Amino acid sequence: MSDQQQQLIALAGVAQSAVLVHQLALHGIVAQDKFATAVHSLLMLDPPGTLEVFGSLKQLRLGLETLKELLGSYESVLAPAEGPRYFSGILHLEGQLKSRTSMLAHIRIELLRLQKNYPGEQIVEEPAALKDLAALYRSTLSTLPFRIHVRGDLNYLRNDYVADKVRILLFAGVRAAFLWRQLGGRRWQLLFRRGRLASGVEQLLLTL
Repeated sequence: MSDQQQQLIALAGVAQSAVLVHQLALHGIVAQDKFATAVHSLLMLDPPGTLEVFGSLKQLRLGLETLKELLGSYESVLAPAEGPRYFSGILHLEGQLKSRTSMLAHIRIELLRLQKNYPGEQIVEEPAALKDLAALYRSTLSTLPFRIHVRGDLNYLRNDYVADKVRILLFAGVRAAFLWRQLGGRRWQLLFRRGRLASGVEQLLLTL
């Protein structure tokens, strides 16, 4: 797998989180398998490879399709109103996190604790674990100067369970953005290599 393909896989993780946040804020529900992919990606702290962070390429189909749209026009049929804003916001939030070494260390320690307490597939079915993940987002990323404002149906957003899932999805998006940068991804590439990156996403989609 090429360096660009690995970067695109990580970037698809960002896009998938963005569109899932949009869906959750509007409808109060997202596909459980896609939410599980996001949760498990947070606990893959020392993965053997890029793809293993998300389980498989198939589990990122929505993210790849969204990323293809964003690279084509920076608009998204899958999340027409807020998806692009969440996508950009997640990348910006990760940019603020990357230099905060003490916060990164704290996040890692807490994720290791959750990984130990909820091994395997258990964590997605554990309300206490999800609440802990959301609380970790609130105590770390939510304290940074830049904050992502989620818009949607207030009947859902005022529900603590839905709000926690939104935070977890944003957290997973930042984790994917962190991986993207570790793999050599940079914001300027999204401006000056859009066509090349879009072609790369199309090739990944053809393998599904």
